[in-house]
Amino acid sequence: MKRFSKRRQCILDDLESRTDHPTAEMVYSSVRNEIPSISLGTVYRNLKELADEGSIISFTQNGKEHFDGNNHPHIHVCCSVCGKIGDHPLPKGLFQPENDPDFDITNVIIQGICSDCASKQSEESA
Repeated sequence: MKRFSKRRQCILDDLESRTDHPTAEMVYSSVRNEIPSISLGTVYRNLKELADEGSIISFTQNGKEHFDGNNHPHIHVCCSVCGKIGDHPLPKGLFQPENDPDFDITNVIIQGICSDCASKQSEESA
């Protein structure tokens, strides 16, 4: 296994401590508290490498790339109104393709409207 630099380890630690599915800019803002000299380019490069090696999950939602330190297979439930993203367990076999039973699901994205936004929409239409 490749040895992590202090910067890469700081980025990974930051992601693993979060549940908000940050963008690269959000990670950059956070890790600058620990490493003030870090550049946005360094954060982007390390996030890409961490995602490529499977240490983190990277996905695009509402036109922005988001990152998740939880690299275990799970569902991302995304609100198309406010952009909130939540994690839910991935029920075994639920999304298994019939024509490829050995296919390993690592990330599922479900888009909809969260209960807060649905309530606001109901109140506005009443």
